[in-house]
Amino acid sequence: MQIKTFFGVLSLVLAIFSQGAIGQEIVLSQVQEFESGFNFPTDITGNARGDVFVLDAMNDRVVLLNKNGAVSEIKPQRDSFYKAVGIAIIDDEIWIADTPRSRLLKMRLDGRISQVVKLDHGTEPVDLISVGKNKVVTDRLNHTITVLDENNREKYYWGKRGEKVGEFINPGFLAAAPENRLIIGDILNRRVMSYSQSGRYPQIIARPGVERGQTFRPKGVALDSQNRIWIADGYTGSLQAFSVSGKFQGVATRDGKSLELSAPTGLWVDAKDQLWVVESFSNKVSVWRTP
Repeated sequence: MQIKTFFGVLSLVLAIFSQGAIGQEIVLSQVQEFESGFNFPTDITGNARGDVFVLDAMNDRVVLLNKNGAVSEIKPQRDSFYKAVGIAIIDDEIWIADTPRSRLLKMRLDGRISQVVKLDHGTEPVDLISVGKNKVVTDRLNHTITVLDENNREKYYWGKRGEKVGEFINPGFLAAAPENRLIIGDILNRRVMSYSQSGRYPQIIARPGVERGQTFRPKGVALDSQNRIWIADGYTGSLQAFSVSGKFQGVATRDGKSLELSAPTGLWVDAKDQLWVVESFSNKVSVWRTP
């Protein structure tokens, strides 16, 4: 009887532990969606006023979703970008990772390219963010992370191709976390990692896999006001949330089922903690309210 009791208690403990590892369902409700003639859009960002900017990659343009609901097009003037991947708002100006041309572009709202930053060592930038006075850029060609100073000059870069911690295979979108840490989607290593700007103090956020709490093709990453790290999986179509220490907090659901979006890539969180998701295969942006 004692042995049976022991194993009964053990089974109960394991069951409880397993349920805790699965995480909770985070019920989202769809607010709206936009279809504005997109052709494989890739990334999204916004400013403090509530304007949202979508990088429409194959159309080589930016689409502005005005806070008042108006939709307009920003076409580059005096220069152009080609199959660009990442977009960011830095100091209230648009920055674009002009990926195949190994450069960053600063663009005004009228479309004028006001600055071209050529990147060293054949860098093919995927995404960029501002961290303090620096800019941080992911590089899909060399599988590295490049840090630029306030004058957009290269300070240093780190990483290389590989599967070990501190190595990457096609690093993609990234986000800034508390204490100036970087959250980086390591796409073909199927994981999301957290590092200091110099590549030190690594922390695993999401491990490889297709189960809840795992990621297979991590694309967009973004933090909300609760410091939840949201990860869009371009393969499974899921949105999942993790803590900054890497604890799985839950998977986004609707009507009792996990979301299965259409190749979600770019991800942005607005001031209301709404998730704006670029769904590349269906050429739209969907907006979701979080609890």
